[in-house]
Amino acid sequence: MPATRTKPRPPAYRTFTMAQVEEASAGQCGLCLACGGTRDQCEPDARRYRCDACGLPEVYGAEELMLTGRVRA
Repeated sequence: MPATRTKPRPPAYRTFTMAQVEEASAGQCGLCLACGGTRDQCEPDARRYRCDACGLPEVYGAEELMLTGRVRA
C-alpha cells in the first residue's frame, strides 16, 4: 500500500520574539497564532479575533500573548 502524503501542519505552539510583540504593541496590532500574520487595530487583551491573512480566529493582542507565555527571548 503506498504512503499517503499529508499537508504540513502549522507549529502546535507558535511563539513570537519580544521584538515582534513590542512592535505589535506599539502599532496596536495583534498576532496570529495560526499563520504568524498581523492584524491592525487590535486591543491589547484581544483573544480569538479573525486574521486578515488566513481567516482563522487565532489573533491575540500583544499583551495577551505575553500573559499566555507565547513570547520567547
